[in-house]
Amino acid sequence: MRQHLHSTISRGWPVRSSGNDNDQKEKSETLTMTIRADDVYLQYSSDDNPKKLFEKASNWLLAIQENSAENDHADTILKETYEAIIRAIFGSNMIERAGLGWDITVHLCRKIFSGEDVTDIPERTPEYESELLEMYRKEGNLKDMPAQYVLRGRREIIQHARAFQYLIHTFVVLREDLTEEIIKETHRILTKGIPIVQEGMDDVAPEKYGGIYRDVAVGAGSTMFTVPQFVPRKMKEFCEQLKKDISLAETRGFIDPFSVASKYSLEFVQIHPFQDGNGRTCRMILNAILCRYAGIIVPIGEQREERSEYMAIKRNASENMDGHGPYALFVLTRAVTRLRELKKKMAGKGRRK
Repeated sequence: MRQHLHSTISRGWPVRSSGNDNDQKEKSETLTMTIRADDVYLQYSSDDNPKKLFEKASNWLLAIQENSAENDHADTILKETYEAIIRAIFGSNMIERAGLGWDITVHLCRKIFSGEDVTDIPERTPEYESELLEMYRKEGNLKDMPAQYVLRGRREIIQHARAFQYLIHTFVVLREDLTEEIIKETHRILTKGIPIVQEGMDDVAPEKYGGIYRDVAVGAGSTMFTVPQFVPRKMKEFCEQLKKDISLAETRGFIDPFSVASKYSLEFVQIHPFQDGNGRTCRMILNAILCRYAGIIVPIGEQREERSEYMAIKRNASENMDGHGPYALFVLTRAVTRLRELKKKMAGKGRRK
């Protein structure tokens, strides 16, 4: 995917092109789209004025777009995009108490994104012992954990990275519509080889729930999500409405990527179509939309305070029917930071590693 994403960035980032990749080469047509704020934002304090935040985001995005086609800037954007995806995977896993620590997450994700073969490790082999020792070396606190816990966390990182990579490739690089099939495949990749394990209940094999709409009721706290028999209809409506909203935005020539991404990420998790893995999938959907229309990835959940704020927003949206305004502001605030960081890196002012 790295080469294809670099090519996409080199055409101007984020790319607002009409038609598929072949059409772009043949016609060199681009669909110019600006970002414009929706009216969903509320101001909660003088420190998070939505209008000022959106103006900053718009100005920085414009500056990035004007310079992204230059080859060295395309390299910078590509590198920063992958690093942000790693942070997003780590934060998303922390929210769900999945995966492992930062060092191992970085190590495994970079291998996958560079095209290295990261496979399962058969037990009682030299490779098995070597990989365990390497993970214990990177994170000393794992030494007291059972090997199966460590290996499950390893697989959760690997599959999360592969699922993220698949969704970015199909929705951002290939610019396909976000269909039920793509969402199901993303979820199937995310959960491959990872059973649902709950104390006092039979394990659920990944083949029984990965990419398959659930047939059991699920809830979180006092919130019950869509009843199973309505999930297929709700997901069909979800994909159709997203397609309509994007088509309307392209016709009008403007979009609020932070509002659209927040709205559909929130709607997805309120449907909760799968038996497990909905939170990680909803945040991949959020970032796929942001990547396509704002050119950035917004990591969520790296710090404990941020995780608490995020979960409170999601909980209030479900229990109090708050709508997606508070979540959109939460995303916009972090998007401004990401755009500023990217602009600095492109100007050569970012931290050197």
